[in-house]
Formats: sequence, structure tokens, C-alpha cells
Amino acid sequence: MWAHPISDSLLGLFLALWLTAGVLQPVSADDLARGAEIFEANCTTCHGPAGSPDADSPLVQSLGVMPANFSDALFNSREPASTWKMVVTYGGAEMGFSEMMPAFGGSLSEQDIDNVLAYIKTLGGEHDYPDGELNLFLPVRTKKAFPEDEWVWKQRYTGQDGDNAWKNTLEYEFRMGQRGQGIMEVTHEVEGSSSEFGHLEPGFKYVLKHDRRAGFILTGAAQVAVPLNHDANWEFLPYLAFGKILAPKWTLQGSGRLKLDLEDSDGSSAEFAGIVHWVHTDKGRAVFPALELVAEVPFERGTGPGRKDAVQVSALPQLRIGLNKRGNIALNAGVELPLNDRDRYDWRAYVYFIWDFADGGLLDGW
Repeated sequence: MWAHPISDSLLGLFLALWLTAGVLQPVSADDLARGAEIFEANCTTCHGPAGSPDADSPLVQSLGVMPANFSDALFNSREPASTWKMVVTYGGAEMGFSEMMPAFGGSLSEQDIDNVLAYIKTLGGEHDYPDGELNLFLPVRTKKAFPEDEWVWKQRYTGQDGDNAWKNTLEYEFRMGQRGQGIMEVTHEVEGSSSEFGHLEPGFKYVLKHDRRAGFILTGAAQVAVPLNHDANWEFLPYLAFGKILAPKWTLQGSGRLKLDLEDSDGSSAEFAGIVHWVHTDKGRAVFPALELVAEVPFERGTGPGRKDAVQVSALPQLRIGLNKRGNIALNAGVELPLNDRDRYDWRAYVYFIWDFADGGLLDGW
């Protein structure tokens, strides 16, 4: 049986964290009632009694910015309460929002702030949108479960014998309904003197299960890789992905994907990946370290000296670097090192530029 001490240790860590992870405690009726009192006393003037601001109100017009509409189910769902807690505690400027949003950390206790946020979350009404608390950081190799509105520019540099290689990917993700997401990717590759587009990869992602209190989300997705040059083949890329909030400062994500070459089955493989992030602060402009483990299973291993290992394992330490105060504009950088079957490549470096456009424009929140 195949085994590797490093991968076994990491797998054991993942499982231990999973099994010891708790769930978010349900909010009591008394806490919600207290939250409603605080909202009425402090928030209704700008945000409206039902969470919907009155655009015709002279006070609202004098603010110069429209207050958040908490009755909008999509907006209410996509914003994590942890972000709102920073805004309520320290004021809008702390997270790159309007300075007209005052800070309440000096007048409200932490419990009162938690209660009013729990009440605000109810103002979106009944819906099936996954909650923003489940919108975990985008990893390098592990597929993300949360349906996103996002532009991502990915760069990968591969150090290898012969010509080193660059791969650029531009990805556009957009929400579709309450649980769906459309995907559109295009790749471009440079190796030696060769420079050409690789694939166009349209796809669709659908949330199969989400539970904010359990801190869990599960997604199914599939993409079709359409060749853009004569050397590339058609591919079908189905996958499952999950996210799990392990503890207030720790998250786990995992995915399993098939890469099926529709013209040459020997080029197909399976890919399994998992990552743990340390989310040590709710501030957007910060650095968040992570460790990712990837296992690839080639369908065709070959023969002789060039025979591939049954499972090809690599480790990928990385950093998520929030660039603006909101954290919706960020870089993700990492280095992938093969732990076995090192003839594949010497190392790979990755840099992603991420723009979650649902939370603001490129110039917002700095």
C-alpha cells in the first residue's frame, strides 16, 4: 500500500481538526429580542426599521452614501457577520466603508454587538443563499466550494529540466440564482519559444449543501476544456469541493477532481487536494498563511525507468495577502514542492490576483 510520512501526518492533522471542530451555537429568542432593541435604538434612523433605508429621507440623503440594505437577501447572505462586527465595533472606515458609519465599540458590549448582528441576519428573510461566513479564502490547487462573484488572474511558473514554463489563467466567476455559479476560464502557456492559448473552460458550480451553524458547505461542479490550439485535447473536469470552519481561527477546504482527456484516456488523472488556513484576524488587510497538500493519481503510469508513482504528492505552503481594507482585493502566493516522483518538475511558483467585485470596485476600500 502506498504511504508517505508527511502526507500521512497532514491527513491526520486534517482529520483531528475536523473531528474536534464545534458548531456555531444557535441564537436564543432572548438574544434576538435584545438585538432587535439595539437595532431600533441605534440603526433604524439610517438603515430603516426593517433594514431597508429610505432613499427619500433627508437624513439618508445628507449622508452622501446609501446605507446598507439588510433586507436584500443576497447582500445579507453574502456578507459575513465577522466583517460586520468589525464595522459596528470600529466604524465603517476600519474596513474601507463609509466614514459616516459610526463606531459602537465604546457604547455597546461585545455581546450586544453579537446580538444585533444576529438580528440583522434575520432581516434578509427566508432564502437559500449560502452565508458569507462560508466564503473561505481561494486556495492555489484546492477547488473552492462557495459560489462567488470574482475575477482571478492566475500565474504559474514551473522550474523543470529543459525549458521552464509559464501558464496564465484568467477566470471569471458569477453568481447564478441562490446556489449556482457560472465559470469561465481561458489559459495561455509559454514554454521556450512556444507561446499559445491552451483551453477555454466554461463550467457551472452548484451548492449541494450549506449549513452556517455547522460551518460547512459542499459543492458539485464541472467544466469542459475546449482546445484553443492543435496540440491540446478536449477535457471534461468534474469535481466535488467542501469548506469547513474548524474553529474561529482555522478553516479546512478539500476537493476531488477528475481530469478526463476525451481524446487520449492515458492522459487522464484524478486530483485530491486539501488546505488549512490560519485566519488570525477579521481585518481584510493582513497576511494569512496556509498549507496545502495535493495528491495526483495518473490513470496511465507508463513502464520502465520513466514509470510514474501510483500517487504523486506535493506540498504547497502559501500566503493570502489582503491588499485593501475590505480584503476583497488580494494576492495569493505559494510554492509547490513535489514530495515524490520528482522527475515531474523541480518546483512551481504561483501568484493569484483576486478581485471579489461584489464587495466593491478596484478603487474601493483602500
